[in-house]
Amino acid sequence: MSRKGADAKSLQLRRDVIAYLADGGQLAVIKAPPGSGKTHLLIEVLAGLVEDGQRVAVAAQTNSQADDICRRIAKTHRRVRTVRFASKAHVRSPDIPSRVEWVTATSDLPNTASVTVSTTAKWSLTDVSDPFDLFAVDEAWQMSWADLMQCALISSAYLLIGDPGQIAPIVTIDVRRWETSPRAPHVAAPQVVLNDPGLDGQRFDGSLPACRRLPSVGVQFVRPFYDFSFDAYAAAGSRGVDMPRGHSFSALADGLPLVLTVQTPAEGPPVEVDHDLARQAARVVEELLRRRSQVRDGQGSARRLIARDIGVTSTHRVMNAAISAEMAGAHAEVRVDTPERWQGLERPVMIALHPLSGVADPSPFDLDTGRLCVMASRHQAALILLTRDHIGETLADYVPSADQAPGRPDIVGRGHDAHSRFWDGLRAADRMLEIA
Repeated sequence: MSRKGADAKSLQLRRDVIAYLADGGQLAVIKAPPGSGKTHLLIEVLAGLVEDGQRVAVAAQTNSQADDICRRIAKTHRRVRTVRFASKAHVRSPDIPSRVEWVTATSDLPNTASVTVSTTAKWSLTDVSDPFDLFAVDEAWQMSWADLMQCALISSAYLLIGDPGQIAPIVTIDVRRWETSPRAPHVAAPQVVLNDPGLDGQRFDGSLPACRRLPSVGVQFVRPFYDFSFDAYAAAGSRGVDMPRGHSFSALADGLPLVLTVQTPAEGPPVEVDHDLARQAARVVEELLRRRSQVRDGQGSARRLIARDIGVTSTHRVMNAAISAEMAGAHAEVRVDTPERWQGLERPVMIALHPLSGVADPSPFDLDTGRLCVMASRHQAALILLTRDHIGETLADYVPSADQAPGRPDIVGRGHDAHSRFWDGLRAADRMLEIA
Protein backbone atom coordinates (compact mmCIF):
# COMPACT_ATOMS: atom_id res chain seq x y z
CA MET A 1 0.00 0.00 0.00
CA SER A 2 1.31 3.46 -0.92
CA ARG A 3 1.71 6.22 1.66
CA LYS A 4 -1.06 8.12 -0.10
CA GLY A 5 -3.32 5.08 0.17
CA ALA A 6 -2.51 4.60 3.86
CA ASP A 7 -3.25 8.27 4.58
CA ALA A 8 -6.57 8.06 2.73
CA LYS A 9 -7.63 4.93 4.61
CA SER A 10 -6.67 6.47 7.98
CA LEU A 11 -8.66 9.61 7.17
CA GLN A 12 -11.71 7.56 6.20
CA LEU A 13 -11.45 5.57 9.43
CA ARG A 14 -11.41 8.81 11.43
CA ARG A 15 -14.55 10.00 9.67
CA ASP A 16 -16.30 6.67 10.17
CA VAL A 17 -15.53 6.54 13.90
CA ILE A 18 -16.64 10.14 14.47
CA ALA A 19 -19.86 9.52 12.53
CA TYR A 20 -20.60 6.32 14.48
CA LEU A 21 -20.04 7.90 17.91
CA ALA A 22 -21.74 11.21 17.05
CA ASP A 23 -24.80 9.25 15.90
CA GLY A 24 -25.20 7.57 19.30
CA GLY A 25 -22.91 4.55 18.87
CA GLN A 26 -22.04 3.08 22.25
CA LEU A 27 -19.07 0.76 21.72
CA ALA A 28 -16.22 1.09 19.22
CA VAL A 29 -13.06 -1.03 19.18
CA ILE A 30 -10.04 -0.22 17.03
CA LYS A 31 -7.05 -2.55 17.01
CA ALA A 32 -3.99 -1.59 15.05
CA PRO A 33 -0.27 -2.37 14.64
CA PRO A 34 2.55 -0.70 16.60
CA GLY A 35 3.51 2.82 15.65
CA SER A 36 0.49 3.23 13.37
CA GLY A 37 -0.70 6.56 14.75
CA LYS A 38 -3.26 5.28 17.27
CA THR A 39 -2.94 8.23 19.66
CA HIS A 40 -3.05 10.65 16.72
CA LEU A 41 -6.26 9.00 15.50
CA LEU A 42 -7.70 9.13 19.03
CA ILE A 43 -6.96 12.85 19.34
CA GLU A 44 -8.48 13.63 15.94
CA VAL A 45 -11.63 11.67 16.80
CA LEU A 46 -11.95 13.42 20.16
CA ALA A 47 -11.47 16.86 18.58
CA GLY A 48 -14.21 16.08 16.07
CA LEU A 49 -16.60 14.99 18.79
CA VAL A 50 -15.89 18.05 20.93
CA GLU A 51 -16.63 20.27 17.94
CA ASP A 52 -19.96 18.43 17.81
CA GLY A 53 -20.59 19.48 21.40
CA GLN A 54 -19.60 16.27 23.23
CA ARG A 55 -17.95 16.06 26.64
CA VAL A 56 -15.30 13.34 26.56
CA ALA A 57 -13.29 11.53 29.24
CA VAL A 58 -10.01 9.86 28.26
CA ALA A 59 -8.19 7.14 30.18
CA ALA A 60 -4.45 6.63 29.74
CA GLN A 61 -2.52 3.87 31.47
CA THR A 62 0.18 6.06 33.02
CA ASN A 63 0.57 9.69 34.09
CA SER A 64 3.22 10.25 31.43
CA GLN A 65 0.84 9.02 28.72
CA ALA A 66 -1.94 11.25 30.06
CA ASP A 67 0.38 14.27 30.10
CA ASP A 68 1.51 13.51 26.56
CA ILE A 69 -2.07 13.37 25.26
CA CYS A 70 -2.75 16.78 26.80
CA ARG A 71 0.38 18.28 25.25
CA ARG A 72 -0.55 16.93 21.84
CA ILE A 73 -4.14 18.16 21.95
CA ALA A 74 -3.00 21.62 23.07
CA LYS A 75 -0.49 21.76 20.21
CA THR A 76 -2.73 20.58 17.37
CA HIS A 77 -6.22 21.64 18.51
CA ARG A 78 -5.93 24.96 20.33
CA ARG A 79 -9.70 25.54 20.32
CA VAL A 80 -10.47 22.27 22.13
CA ARG A 81 -10.90 22.76 25.85
CA THR A 82 -8.43 20.34 27.44
CA VAL A 83 -8.45 19.37 31.11
CA ARG A 84 -5.88 17.24 32.93
CA PHE A 85 -7.60 15.48 35.85
CA ALA A 86 -4.81 14.46 38.22
CA SER A 87 -4.22 13.38 41.77
CA LYS A 88 -3.01 15.97 44.25
CA ALA A 89 0.30 14.12 44.48
CA HIS A 90 1.02 14.40 40.75
CA VAL A 91 3.00 17.56 40.02
CA ARG A 92 2.23 19.44 36.83
CA SER A 93 5.09 19.14 34.35
CA PRO A 94 6.49 22.53 33.27
CA ASP A 95 6.24 21.59 29.58
CA ILE A 96 2.45 21.19 29.68
CA PRO A 97 0.96 24.25 27.90
CA SER A 98 -0.79 26.80 30.10
CA ARG A 99 -4.02 26.38 28.11
CA VAL A 100 -4.37 22.86 29.58
CA GLU A 101 -6.50 23.21 32.71
CA TRP A 102 -5.21 21.33 35.78
CA VAL A 103 -7.96 19.83 37.97
CA THR A 104 -7.65 17.63 41.08
CA ALA A 105 -11.19 17.76 42.51
CA THR A 106 -14.14 15.90 41.00
CA SER A 107 -16.35 18.91 41.63
CA ASP A 108 -14.17 20.97 39.24
CA LEU A 109 -14.61 18.66 36.25
CA PRO A 110 -15.99 20.52 33.21
CA ASN A 111 -19.67 20.27 32.28
CA THR A 112 -19.36 21.65 28.76
CA ALA A 113 -17.81 20.33 25.52
CA SER A 114 -14.23 19.35 26.35
CA VAL A 115 -11.66 16.59 26.66
CA THR A 116 -10.70 15.52 30.19
CA VAL A 117 -7.65 13.25 30.44
CA SER A 118 -6.65 11.13 33.42
CA THR A 119 -5.29 7.69 34.25
CA THR A 120 -7.38 4.53 34.47
CA ALA A 121 -6.52 4.34 38.18
CA LYS A 122 -7.83 7.87 38.79
CA TRP A 123 -11.05 7.32 36.84
CA SER A 124 -11.73 4.06 38.68
CA LEU A 125 -11.84 5.99 41.97
CA THR A 126 -13.98 8.83 40.64
CA ASP A 127 -17.73 9.07 41.17
CA VAL A 128 -19.15 11.51 38.61
CA SER A 129 -22.64 12.90 39.15
CA ASP A 130 -22.94 13.89 35.49
CA PRO A 131 -21.69 11.10 33.18
CA PHE A 132 -19.57 12.02 30.16
CA ASP A 133 -20.83 11.55 26.59
CA LEU A 134 -17.89 9.22 25.83
CA PHE A 135 -15.22 7.30 27.73
CA ALA A 136 -12.20 6.76 25.46
CA VAL A 137 -9.29 4.48 26.35
CA ASP A 138 -5.82 4.91 24.87
CA GLU A 139 -3.54 1.82 24.76
CA ALA A 140 -6.68 -0.16 25.59
CA TRP A 141 -5.05 -3.60 25.38
CA GLN A 142 -3.18 -2.68 28.57
CA MET A 143 -6.51 -2.29 30.42
CA SER A 144 -8.19 -5.37 31.90
CA TRP A 145 -11.93 -5.97 31.72
CA ALA A 146 -12.09 -5.52 35.50
CA ASP A 147 -10.46 -2.08 35.21
CA LEU A 148 -12.93 -1.04 32.52
CA MET A 149 -15.84 -2.20 34.67
CA GLN A 150 -14.56 -0.04 37.54
CA CYS A 151 -14.93 2.92 35.18
CA ALA A 152 -18.32 1.81 33.82
CA LEU A 153 -20.28 4.69 35.35
CA ILE A 154 -18.10 7.38 33.76
CA SER A 155 -20.14 7.07 30.55
CA SER A 156 -22.51 4.79 28.66
CA ALA A 157 -20.46 5.02 25.43
CA TYR A 158 -16.93 3.67 24.94
CA LEU A 159 -14.08 3.95 22.45
CA LEU A 160 -11.27 1.42 22.93
CA ILE A 161 -8.16 1.84 20.78
CA GLY A 162 -4.90 -0.04 21.10
CA ASP A 163 -2.31 -2.55 19.95
CA PRO A 164 -3.23 -6.22 20.56
CA GLY A 165 0.44 -7.14 20.34
CA GLN A 166 1.14 -5.35 23.62
CA ILE A 167 1.84 -7.16 26.89
CA ALA A 168 -1.31 -8.44 28.59
CA PRO A 169 -2.58 -6.49 31.62
CA ILE A 170 -0.51 -7.16 34.72
CA VAL A 171 -2.53 -9.13 37.29
CA THR A 172 -0.90 -10.06 40.59
CA ILE A 173 -3.53 -12.50 41.94
CA ASP A 174 -4.41 -16.10 41.04
CA VAL A 175 -6.92 -15.91 38.17
CA ARG A 176 -7.51 -19.62 37.52
CA ARG A 177 -11.06 -19.48 38.87
CA TRP A 178 -12.04 -17.09 36.05
CA GLU A 179 -10.24 -18.77 33.17
CA THR A 180 -13.43 -20.18 31.64
CA SER A 181 -15.50 -17.03 32.16
CA PRO A 182 -16.72 -15.43 28.89
CA ARG A 183 -15.87 -12.05 30.40
CA ALA A 184 -12.77 -12.90 32.40
CA PRO A 185 -11.80 -9.92 34.57
CA HIS A 186 -8.05 -10.28 33.91
CA VAL A 187 -8.28 -10.35 30.10
CA ALA A 188 -7.65 -7.17 28.08
CA ALA A 189 -10.93 -5.26 27.86
CA PRO A 190 -11.01 -4.92 24.04
CA GLN A 191 -10.36 -8.65 23.67
CA VAL A 192 -13.37 -9.43 25.87
CA VAL A 193 -15.51 -7.21 23.66
CA LEU A 194 -14.23 -8.78 20.44
CA ASN A 195 -14.76 -12.32 21.76
CA ASP A 196 -18.26 -11.72 23.13
CA PRO A 197 -21.08 -11.52 20.54
CA GLY A 198 -23.42 -10.42 23.34
CA LEU A 199 -21.63 -7.07 23.52
CA ASP A 200 -23.16 -5.13 20.65
CA GLY A 201 -20.70 -2.64 19.24
CA GLN A 202 -18.88 -1.52 16.14
CA ARG A 203 -15.56 -3.24 15.52
CA PHE A 204 -13.11 -1.16 13.52
CA ASP A 205 -10.40 -3.74 14.20
CA GLY A 206 -7.36 -3.85 11.98
CA SER A 207 -8.36 -0.63 10.25
CA LEU A 208 -5.19 1.42 10.67
CA PRO A 209 -3.38 0.12 7.58
CA ALA A 210 0.31 0.83 8.15
CA CYS A 211 3.07 0.88 10.74
CA ARG A 212 4.65 4.33 10.64
CA ARG A 213 7.43 3.63 13.14
CA LEU A 214 9.43 0.70 11.76
CA PRO A 215 11.72 0.61 8.74
CA SER A 216 9.99 -0.72 5.62
CA VAL A 217 11.73 -4.10 5.65
CA GLY A 218 11.42 -4.51 9.42
CA VAL A 219 7.63 -4.86 9.39
CA GLN A 220 7.82 -8.43 8.08
CA PHE A 221 9.38 -9.62 11.36
CA VAL A 222 6.59 -8.12 13.49
CA ARG A 223 3.59 -9.36 11.46
CA PRO A 224 3.70 -12.91 12.95
CA PHE A 225 2.54 -11.48 16.30
CA TYR A 226 -0.77 -10.27 14.82
CA ASP A 227 -3.89 -11.88 13.40
CA PHE A 228 -4.31 -9.19 10.75
CA SER A 229 -2.07 -7.82 8.02
CA PHE A 230 -0.56 -4.35 7.73
CA ASP A 231 2.02 -2.57 5.62
CA ALA A 232 4.99 -0.30 6.25
CA TYR A 233 4.56 3.45 5.89
CA ALA A 234 8.27 4.24 5.51
CA ALA A 235 9.70 4.11 2.01
CA ALA A 236 12.15 1.32 1.24
CA GLY A 237 15.72 2.30 2.12
CA SER A 238 14.71 5.45 4.02
CA ARG A 239 15.52 4.11 7.52
CA GLY A 240 18.74 2.65 8.91
CA VAL A 241 22.06 3.35 10.60
CA ASP A 242 25.13 4.03 8.46
CA MET A 243 28.43 2.79 9.90
CA PRO A 244 31.94 3.21 8.48
CA ARG A 245 32.61 1.01 5.45
CA GLY A 246 33.65 -2.51 6.42
CA HIS A 247 32.36 -2.28 10.00
CA SER A 248 30.74 -5.45 11.34
CA PHE A 249 27.55 -3.46 12.06
CA SER A 250 27.31 -2.06 8.52
CA ALA A 251 24.32 -4.36 7.88
CA LEU A 252 22.25 -1.95 9.98
CA ALA A 253 22.07 0.36 6.95
CA ASP A 254 19.21 -1.60 5.37
CA GLY A 255 16.81 -1.30 8.34
CA LEU A 256 16.59 -5.05 9.00
CA PRO A 257 17.19 -6.33 12.55
CA LEU A 258 20.70 -7.58 13.30
CA VAL A 259 21.24 -10.48 15.73
CA LEU A 260 24.48 -10.59 17.72
CA THR A 261 25.03 -14.00 19.29
CA VAL A 262 27.35 -14.99 22.12
CA GLN A 263 28.33 -18.62 22.62
CA THR A 264 26.31 -20.47 25.25
CA PRO A 265 28.42 -22.17 27.96
CA ALA A 266 28.39 -25.97 28.03
CA GLU A 267 26.55 -25.89 31.37
CA GLY A 268 23.82 -23.71 29.89
CA PRO A 269 23.09 -19.97 29.86
CA PRO A 270 23.63 -17.94 33.04
CA VAL A 271 20.51 -17.70 35.18
CA GLU A 272 18.92 -14.30 35.97
CA VAL A 273 21.95 -12.09 35.34
CA ASP A 274 24.22 -12.65 32.33
CA HIS A 275 27.12 -10.32 33.02
CA ASP A 276 28.81 -11.17 29.71
CA LEU A 277 25.74 -10.03 27.78
CA ALA A 278 25.49 -6.92 29.96
CA ARG A 279 29.06 -6.04 29.02
CA GLN A 280 28.31 -6.71 25.35
CA ALA A 281 25.27 -4.44 25.45
CA ALA A 282 27.40 -1.62 26.89
CA ARG A 283 30.05 -2.26 24.23
CA VAL A 284 27.48 -2.08 21.44
CA VAL A 285 26.27 1.29 22.75
CA GLU A 286 29.84 2.54 22.96
CA GLU A 287 30.66 1.31 19.45
CA LEU A 288 27.61 2.97 17.90
CA LEU A 289 28.49 6.30 19.49
CA ARG A 290 32.26 6.14 19.10
CA ARG A 291 32.10 5.38 15.38
CA ARG A 292 30.12 8.53 14.60
CA SER A 293 27.22 6.53 13.23
CA GLN A 294 24.65 8.31 11.06
CA VAL A 295 20.98 7.58 11.67
CA ARG A 296 18.14 7.81 9.14
CA ASP A 297 14.94 7.63 11.20
CA GLY A 298 12.40 9.39 9.01
CA GLN A 299 12.68 12.68 10.92
CA GLY A 300 14.65 14.43 8.18
CA SER A 301 18.06 13.93 6.62
CA ALA A 302 20.70 11.63 8.11
CA ARG A 303 22.26 12.94 11.31
CA ARG A 304 24.83 11.96 13.92
CA LEU A 305 23.59 9.29 16.32
CA ILE A 306 23.60 10.50 19.93
CA ALA A 307 23.03 8.78 23.28
CA ARG A 308 19.36 9.73 23.68
CA ASP A 309 18.63 8.07 20.31
CA ILE A 310 19.41 4.66 21.84
CA GLY A 311 17.24 2.44 24.03
CA VAL A 312 18.04 -0.88 25.71
CA THR A 313 15.55 -3.43 26.95
CA SER A 314 15.61 -6.71 28.84
CA THR A 315 12.75 -8.62 30.44
CA HIS A 316 14.27 -8.60 33.95
CA ARG A 317 15.09 -5.60 36.12
CA VAL A 318 18.23 -7.19 37.52
CA MET A 319 19.57 -7.58 33.99
CA ASN A 320 18.75 -3.98 33.16
CA ALA A 321 20.52 -2.89 36.33
CA ALA A 322 23.60 -4.88 35.28
CA ILE A 323 23.60 -3.18 31.86
CA SER A 324 23.29 0.27 33.43
CA ALA A 325 26.15 -0.58 35.78
CA GLU A 326 28.35 -1.62 32.85
CA MET A 327 27.79 1.77 31.21
CA ALA A 328 28.80 3.33 34.56
CA GLY A 329 26.89 6.53 33.86
CA ALA A 330 28.93 7.28 30.75
CA HIS A 331 25.77 7.49 28.65
CA ALA A 332 23.06 8.55 31.08
CA GLU A 333 20.65 9.49 28.26
CA VAL A 334 20.48 5.88 27.04
CA ARG A 335 17.19 4.56 28.45
CA VAL A 336 17.44 1.01 29.88
CA ASP A 337 14.15 -0.57 30.94
CA THR A 338 11.79 -3.54 30.75
CA PRO A 339 9.47 -4.05 27.75
CA GLU A 340 6.51 -3.30 30.03
CA ARG A 341 7.83 0.22 30.51
CA TRP A 342 8.81 0.60 26.85
CA GLN A 343 5.20 0.20 25.71
CA GLY A 344 4.10 3.31 23.85
CA LEU A 345 7.70 4.58 23.52
CA GLU A 346 10.19 4.51 20.67
CA ARG A 347 13.81 5.30 19.84
CA PRO A 348 15.73 5.48 16.56
CA VAL A 349 17.92 2.57 17.72
CA MET A 350 16.97 -0.24 20.11
CA ILE A 351 19.18 -2.92 21.64
CA ALA A 352 17.09 -5.81 22.95
CA LEU A 353 18.23 -8.85 24.91
CA HIS A 354 16.25 -11.79 23.60
CA PRO A 355 13.78 -12.96 26.28
CA LEU A 356 14.90 -16.59 25.83
CA SER A 357 18.63 -15.84 26.01
CA GLY A 358 18.92 -16.89 29.67
CA VAL A 359 16.38 -19.70 29.46
CA ALA A 360 16.97 -23.41 28.80
CA ASP A 361 13.40 -24.55 29.55
CA PRO A 362 10.95 -21.81 28.48
CA SER A 363 8.01 -20.97 30.73
CA PRO A 364 4.72 -19.30 29.68
CA PHE A 365 6.25 -16.00 30.89
CA ASP A 366 9.24 -16.48 28.58
CA LEU A 367 7.10 -17.41 25.57
CA ASP A 368 4.66 -14.54 26.02
CA THR A 369 4.37 -12.93 22.59
CA GLY A 370 3.68 -9.48 24.01
CA ARG A 371 7.17 -8.99 25.41
CA LEU A 372 8.99 -10.06 22.27
CA CYS A 373 6.58 -8.05 20.11
CA VAL A 374 7.18 -4.89 22.16
CA MET A 375 10.94 -5.45 22.10
CA ALA A 376 10.91 -5.94 18.32
CA SER A 377 8.80 -2.88 17.52
CA ARG A 378 10.22 0.12 19.42
CA HIS A 379 12.83 1.19 16.82
CA GLN A 380 12.56 3.67 13.98
CA ALA A 381 15.85 2.93 12.24
CA ALA A 382 17.64 -0.12 13.66
CA LEU A 383 17.17 -3.06 16.02
CA ILE A 384 20.08 -5.02 17.47
CA LEU A 385 19.03 -8.27 19.13
CA LEU A 386 21.67 -9.51 21.59
CA THR A 387 21.46 -13.12 22.76
CA ARG A 388 23.13 -16.39 23.60
CA ASP A 389 23.29 -18.65 20.55
CA HIS A 390 21.07 -21.49 21.78
CA ILE A 391 17.70 -19.90 20.89
CA GLY A 392 17.06 -21.88 17.71
CA GLU A 393 17.93 -25.19 19.36
CA THR A 394 15.87 -24.39 22.46
CA LEU A 395 12.79 -23.58 20.38
CA ALA A 396 13.23 -26.68 18.22
CA ASP A 397 13.49 -28.96 21.26
CA TYR A 398 10.56 -27.42 23.15
CA VAL A 399 7.21 -29.21 22.96
CA PRO A 400 4.32 -26.97 24.08
CA SER A 401 1.77 -28.58 26.38
CA ALA A 402 -1.91 -27.64 26.06
CA ASP A 403 -2.65 -26.92 29.71
CA GLN A 404 -4.98 -23.96 29.20
CA ALA A 405 -8.53 -24.03 30.56
CA PRO A 406 -11.27 -25.45 28.27
CA GLY A 407 -12.33 -22.94 25.66
CA ARG A 408 -9.38 -20.64 26.26
CA PRO A 409 -6.73 -19.90 23.61
CA ASP A 410 -3.47 -21.82 23.60
CA ILE A 411 -1.25 -18.92 24.65
CA VAL A 412 1.89 -21.03 25.11
CA GLY A 413 1.49 -22.78 21.76
CA ARG A 414 0.91 -19.50 19.97
CA GLY A 415 3.86 -17.95 21.73
CA HIS A 416 6.14 -20.81 20.73
CA ASP A 417 4.99 -20.53 17.11
CA ALA A 418 5.48 -16.74 17.00
CA HIS A 419 8.93 -17.00 18.63
CA SER A 420 9.94 -19.71 16.16
CA ARG A 421 8.78 -17.79 13.10
CA PHE A 422 10.52 -14.63 14.31
CA TRP A 423 13.82 -16.45 14.89
CA ASP A 424 13.61 -18.53 11.70
CA GLY A 425 12.89 -15.39 9.68
CA LEU A 426 16.03 -13.71 11.01
CA ARG A 427 18.11 -16.80 10.30
CA ALA A 428 16.71 -17.14 6.76
CA ALA A 429 17.55 -13.48 6.10
CA ASP A 430 21.16 -14.13 7.19
CA ARG A 431 20.98 -11.54 9.95
CA MET A 432 23.07 -13.34 12.58
CA LEU A 433 26.57 -12.35 13.59
CA GLU A 434 28.61 -14.19 16.21
CA ILE A 435 30.63 -12.00 18.57
CA ALA A 436 33.26 -12.94 21.12
